[in-house]
Amino acid sequence: MRKVLLTIICIATVAALSSCGGKGKKADNGEVNLDKVVENIEKATFDGDKNTKEAAAFWFKKNFGINMADVTPEFEFGNEAGKYDFLGEENSSSYVTFTAKDSTLNREDYIEFVKKVYNATAKTADGGINVYGFIAKSNPAEAAAEKTLEVVLDEGKPSKIFGIEIYMGTYGWNFIKDGIYYMVDVKQLEKKVDGEDHPYAARVIIGKGLQKNLDESMKEVEKALEDPEVQKQMEKALKDLSK
Repeated sequence: MRKVLLTIICIATVAALSSCGGKGKKADNGEVNLDKVVENIEKATFDGDKNTKEAAAFWFKKNFGINMADVTPEFEFGNEAGKYDFLGEENSSSYVTFTAKDSTLNREDYIEFVKKVYNATAKTADGGINVYGFIAKSNPAEAAAEKTLEVVLDEGKPSKIFGIEIYMGTYGWNFIKDGIYYMVDVKQLEKKVDGEDHPYAARVIIGKGLQKNLDESMKEVEKALEDPEVQKQMEKALKDLSK
């Protein structure tokens, strides 16, 4: 719950203090050519639909220096995408979702996907490492310390309660790029099938994390919220998050 609250604070605060846009290009056959998106990455913005793979590809590259291919799973996935399976925004979190073929995602394939995303963020990060970040550690030195893949996988491993295995399928870490902390969440998505939770897709979400520890960050949030214009933007951002 604490992490969820902090995530909302990060997203809502950034959304309240910024605006976003975008621009995409379609190939002659009507399908969007992601190579063209990358070729034009030096453009300032993307003015197409933010809930598209093209928008996500553009902002993953523009904001985080990550190519879509580097966070595309090795497992087979379907081509049909829901309206909210992708999100690409300039100053907020962006995400991509991959639905496994036949809507069945096995754990081994999912873990390999987590590893691939971990390696992709380390590749673009300052110093070539992923770190803990300020949600996990309040001390700056500890927040910037390497969070190894082994630690990430250990934190996300299944646990047992009254002999029943509980697996949340959520893995998280931070990375620093150009001195800015970015937060990464990789999630296994589930849906009800015959009354039971059924894993069917994997999603990776990346956005700005806390740049200071919680106490200092909350002071900045409180100060920002005193601005009437920011209050209006915050209200809009929270409504958007609830959709």
